[in-house]
Amino acid sequence: MKSKSRLSDPGIILVTILLAISAIVLIWWPTDIYMMGISLAGWLMFFSYFVWFLLSIIYVIWMEKRDESRNGG
Repeated sequence: MKSKSRLSDPGIILVTILLAISAIVLIWWPTDIYMMGISLAGWLMFFSYFVWFLLSIIYVIWMEKRDESRNGG
């Protein structure tokens, strides 16, 4: 069986994206920008949940297709 780079693994790629999103929100946190009385970092955290959900769906579909191609289906 051919060994592929671990950097091309879907889990590693998606975790890197999640870490980047988290880093942006945490770096932005100390700024005092407010929308409707809520910190902009709070809004970013809220909307990032939708991104996380989308990434989890992408991961599941990606892994299903990957397993299907490995099994010759």
